[in-house]
Order: sequence, then structure tokens, then C-alpha cells
Amino acid sequence: MRAWRFHETGDIKNLVLDTVPDPQPGPDESLIRVVAAALNPADRYLVQGQYPRAGRPPFTPGRDGAGIVVKPGSSGRFREGDQVCVLGGLTGISMPSLLAEYCAVPDAWLAPVPDGWTLEEAAAGPLTFLTAWRALRVRGGLEPGETVLITGASGGVGSAAVMLASGLGARVIALSRDAAKREALGALGADAVLDATAADLEKQVKAAAPEGVRLVVENLGGDWLDRCLRMAAPHGRVMVVGLLAGLTAEVTIGLLIHKNLRVEGLSVSAYTSEEAQEAWTEITGLLDKTGRKPLIDRVFDFESVQAAFGRLAEGPLGKVVVRVGA
Repeated sequence: MRAWRFHETGDIKNLVLDTVPDPQPGPDESLIRVVAAALNPADRYLVQGQYPRAGRPPFTPGRDGAGIVVKPGSSGRFREGDQVCVLGGLTGISMPSLLAEYCAVPDAWLAPVPDGWTLEEAAAGPLTFLTAWRALRVRGGLEPGETVLITGASGGVGSAAVMLASGLGARVIALSRDAAKREALGALGADAVLDATAADLEKQVKAAAPEGVRLVVENLGGDWLDRCLRMAAPHGRVMVVGLLAGLTAEVTIGLLIHKNLRVEGLSVSAYTSEEAQEAWTEITGLLDKTGRKPLIDRVFDFESVQAAFGRLAEGPLGKVVVRVGA
């Protein structure tokens, strides 16, 4: 089969298309013919050698994907021909994964493709929506009527958080630098969409949420963390999800103390397989009620993975997907 692999960590250009033996699944794994894979910033970090527990080169990355069962595992949950998507686990971290024509995935981390979804949508959904759900509900405890602020709202996790928070009955304030993206975020359910580059952003947030921002989904890191502390209401929660704007941050400790803020970092990898299955059921049920699906920016062919990573670096609206096979 063909698979994208890096033979040494470093530049994303180290990722090359190789011919390798087909994977041999274990008894608790299903062999999947991959149809679509979606890219994440974490995939790039893994190639660059900046991701914990990463597999040793030569290694195939790719944490998000969907395909068709070729050889079912021993669990009895799936049959040959079933359409499935991957909910997480070590696939794409220490187990070779989805930027390949075939992949062996533990049954515990597979779920049926939701009714009415394409395989591209199923590839684009799990990790971003599971991450957003963890920030909003599992750890953030978002309740209907509360106001949530979402930084980097046009990215994969950000747009998923907008859709889910809106569906949960929260008031959503979304931040984006791009005018066209801001318009799209309003269509996704954001109640207020603000220019992230505005000089008076804190004033605008306060005007949009006179009752205060109870929860922040912080996708950027760097200087944004301290800014989010300033925009959060007393006794608010700040869920730190991403680091695209910087790996380190300086925070004003007095804000933490006097506003009684809770700041928490979180990762989709913290789910157990049982927790991920339960959360995915809740997520897809909510999306079904609201008529929402994962947002796809662009689909690339399998030979164009480097171009797809280039598009990811540009900051797309939604997910970048690679079509692996038919």
C-alpha cells in the first residue's frame, strides 16, 4: 500500500509518499480501507518532533479519518463493508495511522459514520468536536444561557465549539481576524462575531456580554491567554486548547486571584475509549437536532498532502481533508 511517512523529524517536507506492506491487524483491531483523512496541527507537530509519545520514524501520522472495514476485529461490533470513523486513541500518535491506504484501528476507538454524513465529513468531525465538547461540557461545564467566548473560532476546534455551544443554548461570542470568516461564524450560530485585531476588543466583548463571559475556549495560546483572563467574568473558566499563537505565555497572577478564575489545559487524548464513545454519541445527537455537520474547508487528493498541510498553515475555515481512496 501507499503511505505518507517521515524518516526523520523536522520540516513537514520530510513527509514523503512510500510504498509499505499492508498492516496486519491484531485480534481486537479492524483493518480499515481509508477513504478520507483530515489534518490537524498536531500532525505537523508530530512530524516536527514536538509531540509526546510519538512513534519512532519511519512513521505514518494522521489522527483523523474515516473508511470502510475490510477485515473486522474480534469485538463483533463491525462487519466487512461498514463505514467507520476513528475517535482517537494512539492511532496517529504511536500507532501508524490514517495518511495511508489501509490502517489497523482498535475496535474500541471506532464508531459508525453518522447517518447522512459523507466519509469526508466523518473524517473531519471526531477529534475537533470531541476536543470542543471536552472544553465546553466535560471540563467547562457549560450551561444553557451562559456566555462562552471562543478565540480562533474559524479553526477546526473553534468552529466545532461555535456549533456545539450554540446547540447547547449558550450565548456565543466568536473571535476571528478575517471578515469573511466572521460572516460564516455568524451563520454557524455565533450570537456576536468580533474582529480579533480590534484595538478595543475587551470593550467590545464587555458590550456583547454585559452579564460576563462565564467560559472561554482558548485556541491560540501565547499572549492570548492573559487577554482571555481579562475578558473572563469573575469565577469564570478558561479552557486552554491550542497554542498556535505561542508555546509560552505570561499571565497576570492578580487576575487569577482576585477574579477567582479557573484555568485548565486539556487534550482530546485524555478521553478513555468509553468516554469518547459516550461523548461522540452526545455530540452527534446534538448535531442531528441542530442540522449541523463538520465544516470542511477544502479536500485534497492523496498525492497532494504537502499542499494540504500548506493550506492548514494558512488558517482555513474548518477542516482540511485528504481524499485517500474511493
